[in-house]
Amino acid sequence: MTEDEIRWHLSGVDDRGKPFVMGLYPMLLDETCHFVAVDFDGRTWAADALAYGLACRETGVPAALERSRSGNGGHVWIFFDQAVPAGLARRLGAMLLTDAMDRRPDLGFRSYDRFFPSQDTLPRGGFGNLIALPLQRAPRRVGNSVFIDDDLQPHADQWEFLAAVERMSLARTESMVRTAED
Repeated sequence: MTEDEIRWHLSGVDDRGKPFVMGLYPMLLDETCHFVAVDFDGRTWAADALAYGLACRETGVPAALERSRSGNGGHVWIFFDQAVPAGLARRLGAMLLTDAMDRRPDLGFRSYDRFFPSQDTLPRGGFGNLIALPLQRAPRRVGNSVFIDDDLQPHADQWEFLAAVERMSLARTESMVRTAED
């Protein structure tokens, strides 16, 4: 990823004036990742994503909620301070999903779609699943593809918000998952 590509993503066009949106495959070749994102889509996405975010907060896991580019869904992002095994990241995500469902059984979580990365290991000859990056220009203009608060309003300064999001350590992630699985 280059500075030009980042600028194109944020501006919505490349240097030739053609539309440009960037995504990435979260899983690295060594089957680690720097984040896990939980995808919620559909009518109940907001309530379900907020309940997931609450489970994160109540268990001490820092998370960031992003409204999707369509505005009809969201991603809850958990960032790590170093690359962690994808399977471990997904187990943390699943632990939190179970916790959120236990806390809010009335929600049902019909909007839960998947985790990114979507698998523990890279498929043979593949890259895994692509996730569109936030802060896309056109959706951002209408309040989508941005990080939002618990009132579903965009954070006033997206960069300040992101800079303040704590990253989970590998040791803390391992400890939380181990405790949940015991």
